[in-house]
Amino acid sequence: MIVKERDFPANILFLQAIERRLTDDHHSMPRVKELLAKQIKGYKGESAIDYPLSILHDQDYHILHSVSLQFQNQNFHIDTLLVAANFILLIEVKNMGGTLHFDRKFNQLTQTYAM
Repeated sequence: MIVKERDFPANILFLQAIERRLTDDHHSMPRVKELLAKQIKGYKGESAIDYPLSILHDQDYHILHSVSLQFQNQNFHIDTLLVAANFILLIEVKNMGGTLHFDRKFNQLTQTYAM
């Protein structure tokens, strides 16, 4: 059962409003477009998990999207929180493109785009 729906990000609405008000030749337009594309890509990535989660039985799982919490004056965000009788799963989604390489020696992930 979805306890908390995923909210459409206010920062996307904010950037869209700025984009509508700037002229195409404004010096800030490239940065606004870059930020907007990045935010939309992230939102689409987070939303992509919705379908697989919809297959779960409603009575067995509780799903909370876009959870923001504060602990000891520190704020943190959880993309999706899945709560079951036996476990709690924090789901952090990354919408990555290009070629991903997992380096086992350095325990590092690198992302490469072909140009």
